[in-house]
Amino acid sequence: MSEEELRKIMEFIIKRQEGFSERMDQFSERMERMQLLHEERLGQLERAAVHLYNTVDELGQSQRMLTVKMVELAEAQAHADQRLNALIDIIAQGRGGTPGG
Repeated sequence: MSEEELRKIMEFIIKRQEGFSERMDQFSERMERMQLLHEERLGQLERAAVHLYNTVDELGQSQRMLTVKMVELAEAQAHADQRLNALIDIIAQGRGGTPGG
């Protein structure tokens, strides 16, 4: 192999290496951008998960309070029914009727 052929091969290798190095730099920059974007998206997902957890927790608390209020309302309704029945009996007795009928 002549010195000229060796020089051409060396130049070819150097040019290929430069191109490879440039593409690796571009790849590294792109990977850095993707990493930043990934971290940003991960942060958004974490915040959304915390918000969802808090919302579900609040919903559970509201459901428990609603259940207590429904029990109280049912008890109040039963008491009101008893008082209304007593009033109806009093009125019926005053008119000469029979209670509960």
